[in-house]
Amino acid sequence: MGPGMAEKTRNPLAQALGLVLQQMRDKMGGVSSSEIAASLGLAASHYRMIEAGSALLQPARAIKVVQTFDTLEFVPLCQVLVCIQIMDGARSSAADMRILADVLTEANPGMAPVFDRFDEVWRVLDNASTSELGKAIAADGIDDALYEFLTTEPVTLGADQMDHFMAPTYQHPLSEQLYSQIGNILQGLAPFYLDTVLQLIDNLRDITPRVTPEELARWEAAHKSRIRYIIGIVRKPEIILDVETFDYSFLWEDDFRRMFVMYRDDPQALDGSVYDKIVGCLRRKYEAERVRYERVLAVFDSTVREKLAVRSGRDVREGIDGLLLHRDMPMNNLWFYFMASGYVVPFIDDAQPGRTSVSPYGTSLDYDETCQKLVQLREVCGDIGFTF
Repeated sequence: MGPGMAEKTRNPLAQALGLVLQQMRDKMGGVSSSEIAASLGLAASHYRMIEAGSALLQPARAIKVVQTFDTLEFVPLCQVLVCIQIMDGARSSAADMRILADVLTEANPGMAPVFDRFDEVWRVLDNASTSELGKAIAADGIDDALYEFLTTEPVTLGADQMDHFMAPTYQHPLSEQLYSQIGNILQGLAPFYLDTVLQLIDNLRDITPRVTPEELARWEAAHKSRIRYIIGIVRKPEIILDVETFDYSFLWEDDFRRMFVMYRDDPQALDGSVYDKIVGCLRRKYEAERVRYERVLAVFDSTVREKLAVRSGRDVREGIDGLLLHRDMPMNNLWFYFMASGYVVPFIDDAQPGRTSVSPYGTSLDYDETCQKLVQLREVCGDIGFTF
């Protein structure tokens, strides 16, 4: 290995953190790097090097960083800063850094969603320039995954809980992490209120929530910033063609990742694909109010290409029929909302396009049925080559 190799091999995690900090500063609206540097007690030139990934942000600055960027969480930030320090000791080659990243992932599984995206980075790292490495980081969504890790509140688990820790999975959307969060909240309550809360939860166990389209829309609006993925299974594609009624605004939320919709029946009297029809209607809607939607239109093509997927399910109709069955009653639409906290909120309804005489019935599934549906969903999506 030549003497200049160490200089060429950059610390990709440090550069990814720099990109995240730069993006967060941009969202603060006109805040300069010099102002951020002053709040951190750093020279302006040194902070600019941190954003560029050329200098390391020391763990001793963690408290000031979370005070400056109020959406960052202290514990995840400390974990990332320590990982950067450890990886910086293996900059002799990309191969060495990759091995160390695997070790770090085993030691801290919470970092797996970040390091899992590094495949292309490892391939180009040894000879990549700063700009080339930055493009690889952005192209693979490493900065997005790191931002989500840094802004997600960690769950505190005691030593006795570690042996029974269950990470969120598609089979267990209500995970041990969520139970831990609930427990932390209840610990601050007086026993009188605690008993009342527990009784309320127990009483709600056998009550099936009735959710109208209007109530679902209000729930979506209230939780929009926390929703990361939406997967929909619909019987008739016409239900998603009305862009005035169906909400596609999620696509332009910064933290939203992807919307995937699968329809069972073939569309009626439609020229072209369902996807092209949706995109065309959305474009006309936004262009009709260009001043209002100027920001949306500026990134319209890239956003719908990256975040919206629509597929026919004609080859997996039997599986879709199973998904749309709720307590032996056929329904028409099933929606899964994958939240930033790791759990899944499902809604199912019998709404039909054009039906106005009868109010549609909708509800949110209980925990057991949610787990069952998620297992079925993965199987059906896998049959058409879509994974999540």
